[in-house]
Amino acid sequence: MSQQKKNLEGRQPIVLVVDDNPAIRDMVSWALELDGYEPAEAAEGYEALAWMDNASREGRYPDVILLDLAMPGMDGRAFLAQLHAQWQSAHPLPSVVVITARMSDSDIATLEVASIIVKPFHVRELLDIVRTLTTPLMA
Repeated sequence: MSQQKKNLEGRQPIVLVVDDNPAIRDMVSWALELDGYEPAEAAEGYEALAWMDNASREGRYPDVILLDLAMPGMDGRAFLAQLHAQWQSAHPLPSVVVITARMSDSDIATLEVASIIVKPFHVRELLDIVRTLTTPLMA
């Protein structure tokens, strides 16, 4: 069992997993929980924004967002645009890691994200990136 992680506020770092594939959400959330994080899930951008609104009312801010770009409803790009427009003025933006099946160099340059992981990926690679992004937050 992994050590209990705590951020500076004394809580487990929250990682929001936004992906339309339930198998990916389940696998990533399970791995995050085993590694000491508090996972939250959303199946598309509108659901993720609603989660963010509810979480902010409770004072629970995600430390990292794992975001699929290709989703029905509100896709990852639209979610990022809304996040930058609505969230940034009220709260610091969490680190965003894009998880996608394909990515061009021009796409990478236009997305303002901490990291990009191309599917298929190994969960260990994903956890290493999340650890890197949350390590400064650990007490």
